[in-house]
Amino acid sequence: MILFLVTSAINGDPQRLHETEQTIESIHRACPIASIWVLESSFEHQNVVFPRATVKQYGSKFIQDVRKTDRDVAYIKNAIELHTTIDILSTIPNRYSHIFKISGRYVLTDQFNLQAHVANKATFAQARQTGFPLDYVGTDGMLMTRLYSFDYNLIPQMLETLKQIEKFFHEQWNAGKVFDMEHGFYKFLPRDILNEVGTIGVRGRIGHLTSIVED
Repeated sequence: MILFLVTSAINGDPQRLHETEQTIESIHRACPIASIWVLESSFEHQNVVFPRATVKQYGSKFIQDVRKTDRDVAYIKNAIELHTTIDILSTIPNRYSHIFKISGRYVLTDQFNLQAHVANKATFAQARQTGFPLDYVGTDGMLMTRLYSFDYNLIPQMLETLKQIEKFFHEQWNAGKVFDMEHGFYKFLPRDILNEVGTIGVRGRIGHLTSIVED
């Protein structure tokens, strides 16, 4: 069985709610047999329901505390996504053979190819260069996290990688520098489990911006 983790923070925003609904619909079109968990991490409980997905609601004190830091939106978004992803991975039952993570701002396109996400690997779109100086971000590349996947048996390695990312992430921001999950996967993901594909098959809005990208 296949599991899609959809990360989303509705926060009462009709646009974000619609985008997440579209994400779910695109998954059902591309992979009708998949299970879908929506990791809903709004600052306050939203009581959202998606008929074709299970909502995992995060309204924890951690999220409230991150919001109160008044740091850049990139810090808040990544701190919350790291926390929720680490938390959920340890709860996934072994009936799932492969796990996909997709942001609730994106939809799968006709270029999505399930066969490209091979066993015993973590599949990402091909790595790209960072736009930040090395001494400011701590690495020279990124593995984009709009959509990625990994074999169930790799959960321990993915958890270890995410914990390394989280530690370095907070060290960087506390030192007045920057870091995020995309630079983190490039820096810490073991290369022997990495599978890179030229086209991964997603389209959507970049973060808190309005630009639309397609990979």
